[in-house]
Amino acid sequence: DERRLAARECACKDVAVKIQFPDVEKKMHADFKNLRMLSSFLQRTELQFDLVSATDELQKQVSMEFDFRREAAVMDHIAENLKGIQRRVRIPRSVPGLVTKRMLVMDYLEGVQVNELGKHAQLSEKERRVASKRILTRLSEAYGRMIIVDGVFQADGHPGNILVMGGGTVGLLDYGQSKTLSDEQRLKFAEMILALNQSKQDKVVAAMSALGIVTAKSQHESQVQHAYNMFDTRGVTMDLFGPNSLLKANPVTEFPQEFFFVLRVVQLLRGLGHGMVGAFLTRGEQTFVFLSFTFVLVRC
Repeated sequence: DERRLAARECACKDVAVKIQFPDVEKKMHADFKNLRMLSSFLQRTELQFDLVSATDELQKQVSMEFDFRREAAVMDHIAENLKGIQRRVRIPRSVPGLVTKRMLVMDYLEGVQVNELGKHAQLSEKERRVASKRILTRLSEAYGRMIIVDGVFQADGHPGNILVMGGGTVGLLDYGQSKTLSDEQRLKFAEMILALNQSKQDKVVAAMSALGIVTAKSQHESQVQHAYNMFDTRGVTMDLFGPNSLLKANPVTEFPQEFFFVLRVVQLLRGLGHGMVGAFLTRGEQTFVFLSFTFVLVRC
């Protein structure tokens, strides 16, 4: 019996068990109805961004999160894709035979959540800079490979899902929210990253158009700034509601649902970069660039 064999395997190693609460899916769908109404209101009145499309994409992804069989399949797929860098980035794998729609048994990763690292490690400023740079570099490599090379990525990379393990290995948890990009979408995103890295306005504006991002005004300067704010980890934290908000000066009227989670990943990496002392990425260390360039070369 497969489950009996799996249970015997679990007795020989530490595992993590994820169990779904009863009725949580029904409650979540009710919440999304309210969230969509709020998004529509904010989009009309305060936040000049295509929030409704973002909300619809989030609901679509969260709906799939309630099937742990899908999560296990995505997690195992990404673990296989990233096995070449497993000394730097670890992805848990599911235990065959112990996965159902509402239960998931997987490898247990021992580590400290990245946002709690300062409480557990007494490091000098120099050591913190080195550690921060290593963690961000490994995260960037992992997400660059997932998004640009493989096209399947973990889309919920908040600090609680990122572990720092022994030897500086980074562990990535929780694959309930994931996204798959087509070859064409990955190529378009790679071209955007290259244009941003080269600081060529015409190419950035063309890349925005190719992605399907539409602004109210055809002002190249503000469109380029939007692109940097959206997709460049070197960007600054945006003032969404202030009087000088870029979104108020030139609203984003259309944003492609397919890239909402890519946008989310970039914002999360940017937040980590700004939150970790000495971890700001330089222009030469632009997230994703090397892998983007490689992917474009392969396609050409």
